[in-house]
Amino acid sequence: MAGAVRALLLCALVFLLTAAPAGAAGRQVPHGFFGVMADGVLLERTDAQLAHEFDVMRASGVESVRIVVYWSDLQPTPPGSAVPDGWRAGRGGVPTTFAVTDRLFEQAARHGMTVLPVVLRSPQWALENPWYTAPPKRDVDYTNFLGTLIDRYGPHGSFWREHRDVPRRPQRNWQIWNEPNIDRYWGSPVPFPHRYAQLLRASYRAIKKADPGARVVLTGFANFSWRALAQAYRAGIKGYFDLAAVHPFSAHLKNVLEIVRLNREVMARYGDARKDIAISELTWPSAKGKTVNHGIWETTEGGQAVRLRAAFDALLRERVRWRIERMTWSTWLTPDANSPNSFDWSGLRKLDPADPSGEPIDKPALAAYRAIALRMEGRARG
Repeated sequence: MAGAVRALLLCALVFLLTAAPAGAAGRQVPHGFFGVMADGVLLERTDAQLAHEFDVMRASGVESVRIVVYWSDLQPTPPGSAVPDGWRAGRGGVPTTFAVTDRLFEQAARHGMTVLPVVLRSPQWALENPWYTAPPKRDVDYTNFLGTLIDRYGPHGSFWREHRDVPRRPQRNWQIWNEPNIDRYWGSPVPFPHRYAQLLRASYRAIKKADPGARVVLTGFANFSWRALAQAYRAGIKGYFDLAAVHPFSAHLKNVLEIVRLNREVMARYGDARKDIAISELTWPSAKGKTVNHGIWETTEGGQAVRLRAAFDALLRERVRWRIERMTWSTWLTPDANSPNSFDWSGLRKLDPADPSGEPIDKPALAAYRAIALRMEGRARG
């Protein structure tokens, strides 16, 4: 009898193992690998619409979002200014609003997604010079803002205490600025390397003091990014970031791969071969023939899907060798109309031209994204 019982238990165990969901054994990438930018017109949706978009993201395999935290929007007035109703006094006594970021952190937490915030754009009172995109005049103003964000969303953040119904997912990654090697994001007559390296070092110290377990994410550089990365290393970024970032924009897939490879080569040269990288922006806009302000990367909606599929497949083949931690498509939702900027056609979904405030329209690129992400996450249907 005892032998029969043991046999039955063994059979039951074998059944449970073989009947486990495909995702339990089929996942081929770490959680959070597939991401999208959550920005632009997405932020104009109502609370219910925003929650719905995150539902669609999750069903499509999105497990991480990269959000843009504009310092100038959250702290538009200088230290000591009156604090409006509903705002908080941040570190250094700076009035701070969390209206936009609270919505995004809430939806990400409710949908089990990790967040990569990129923190940039100095407010007028903190500018180094009159240029709109100038870096801060004083590092301490920026690092105080980072501390204020950690006080809100970090392990002991007030957001989690105030929203007990939201799953607690403390924020541990912080990306320091965006593409500082171009004036669009870093308007300064002074060459960027030493000034950015100085800001990164100050940010690293401030973040680690506020949350020793947090990770500092290096900026992604634009254009000839590997050259900018080497300049930044020579200026002193070594040892002051935990995760690197690459923005491999190009019209051609082979150049996307070459950009990532060249960045890895620079990292190895400076002793960071074992550090992971985030591809924190990658896209092709489906703006071909739709805007007068164009570059060489525009394509059709069908071409966008083809390029996404080819790029994701190629980068996934190199994922382990190049230590790619995540890939973020830029972006989730765009207007796809009435803009001189071709990147306003880069979304996986687009606003319905007949009803911009209604349900957005899936583009072919979303089907390509979904198929790859669900398969790699072990969630493929059928």
